[in-house]
Amino acid sequence: MASAQASPTVTIGERRAKKWNDNQQRAVFYASLGLMLASITSIRWACALIGFPAPAAWLVAVAFELLVAIIGDAASSTRRTNDDGSKGGYYGSLWAIFTFMLLLAMTANVGHAVFTMGEAFTAGGMPAFLMDYQGEVMGLGSAFAAAVPLGGTFGFHVSGFLRKYGAGADWVDENGAKQTTVSAPEPRVRRRKDPATAAAAVQAPRPTVRATVPNPAPERPAPPAGQDQVQDQGAESRKSDKANVLGEEQVYELIKQALDAGDDHRLKASGDLSGTSIGKLIGLSRTQGSRMRKRCISRYLAESDNDIPGWLMQLVADDVKDKDG
Repeated sequence: MASAQASPTVTIGERRAKKWNDNQQRAVFYASLGLMLASITSIRWACALIGFPAPAAWLVAVAFELLVAIIGDAASSTRRTNDDGSKGGYYGSLWAIFTFMLLLAMTANVGHAVFTMGEAFTAGGMPAFLMDYQGEVMGLGSAFAAAVPLGGTFGFHVSGFLRKYGAGADWVDENGAKQTTVSAPEPRVRRRKDPATAAAAVQAPRPTVRATVPNPAPERPAPPAGQDQVQDQGAESRKSDKANVLGEEQVYELIKQALDAGDDHRLKASGDLSGTSIGKLIGLSRTQGSRMRKRCISRYLAESDNDIPGWLMQLVADDVKDKDG
């Protein structure tokens, strides 16, 4: 899917910002998943309390928490598509299922916390100064237990937000293709002439044209045949040279194809993409060709995820040092 305009060149700093944003998004996702999976013991306890055998209780707890995590991610990141192609609201069915399962997980966590704290107060396992605040302690403990799966839900939503709107989110289209191409120009449509207008033009009388014969011009001596031939050959050679001159975008495509294929030897001094060779391709000096080659390599390094040989990295690094100096 090509973009309407050619995207700007992606710099190394922007690529580093995107990597940092990706790391944040993964960290939030796994932290949220950890909070959701932390409720496994509470759900296992609830299953055992209502009569599930131990293996079945563990199986239900693990499967339940995984489903809650996956449905939460889908509900907070999946949106409807409108008729005009724009993004609409979220799916209510996903949110209904997720809310129901989240309430079950929160109930299991709160119930486990209440039973555990109640046994601790009864057996004297709580500090003595908390005995007068049993209701407050039970309320705070229950709220914290309920916040564990709820915090995981918030984390999933933040993870989806970073993935969609974080650094570098606009570098790819919906199909995952890099926006570095330019859409082809719209084909020109030849308008057909109105049949009535064409018929009227045919039927209209043609004007009478009277020609006058000018006086014959004096004859000029013809130049030597060799001189005409030399002038024609010089003009043709200049036209062919201008037609064969390449632009920077074409040179970049040649270098990109060579690096994608692993033919980095073509960029060496003896190759067909050396500084001297590129200078000839663009119709300029060797120095200008070397500079264009370094610019194209730097652009390839910024836009492509492929690794390039060390000697090319050193070539670009030396050029950056020269500019800084």
